[in-house]
Amino acid sequence: MINFIYLTLTIYRILKYLISNTKRYSNILLIIFLYKPKSIIEIGVYKGVRSKQMIQAARIFNKNIEYFGFDLFEMIDSNIQKKELSKIPNTKKDTLKNLSKYAKVKLFKGYTTKTLDKLKNKKVDLIFIDGGHKLSTIKNDWAKCKKFQKKNTIIIFDDYYLHDKKIIKRFGCNLVINKISEKEYFKKFCFFMDSFVHLKKKLCIKMIFLKKLNDD
Repeated sequence: MINFIYLTLTIYRILKYLISNTKRYSNILLIIFLYKPKSIIEIGVYKGVRSKQMIQAARIFNKNIEYFGFDLFEMIDSNIQKKELSKIPNTKKDTLKNLSKYAKVKLFKGYTTKTLDKLKNKKVDLIFIDGGHKLSTIKNDWAKCKKFQKKNTIIIFDDYYLHDKKIIKRFGCNLVINKISEKEYFKKFCFFMDSFVHLKKKLCIKMIFLKKLNDD
């Protein structure tokens, strides 16, 4: 049964993103609308705003949603923020209180080099990777997320950078995506992208959509 309240909210949010300077986030809601996931992993919860939007979009078609969120939460400081090109998230307690109204939620605080190992025996429908932006961090997140995948699991990467060969050597998912086999995953750029100025140079940022083709 379709939840028309969440359907209306999701359509409104998509349209709002499309007239903003963060158009690419509409891609996530459109993908959730099309693929109807019941279980979601998000790496990089930040303030939980898009987490809530993802959960509510998923609830258009399914009442019971499982959500697993990974972030540093209150552990993050200005030094980490600079190294990872990240933002300061809300506390784990506040985020859990907010998101638990809408889904079965479990949050993990700490570095994903360790926390992704704490989620055991779980295969999910959708994984959104948008945590630390350092290349080594994204490589780790991708490697550890493979165990959560099954046939038809959808994976969305943020932070695929265009027009700056220097930045992709240290940041973004470009070099990770380029090594993923097309025999194992269907890969496609998401339609909507954004741009910003980095060191006086215009930098475009895209999301990448992957679909796992087979079970391991």
